[in-house]
Amino acid sequence: MSELEDEITLENKNKKYNYKINTNLSYGFLKNRILELFFSENSQENSIIELKKLFKENQIPIRPNRSNRRNTSKYRTRRKSKVTKNQKDTI
Repeated sequence: MSELEDEITLENKNKKYNYKINTNLSYGFLKNRILELFFSENSQENSIIELKKLFKENQIPIRPNRSNRRNTSKYRTRRKSKVTKNQKDTI
């Protein structure tokens, strides 16, 4: 990913926002191909090139001064539901 960040900054120089790789999607792409990368007898370069292409296609803008506060007090009223048992506890 660090190799691609330099390329992304150069490509998006004329755009309104700076862009970065969507890490959530990149982990998903890696998850599906991790076994292929480690255990394949063919060259790994094809898989790496494919992953780089997917990473470059899925970018998200970095919007400055953007933050949303989480309202944690609304979660306090929630409680776990009580699970009833159909059998006695074992010793």
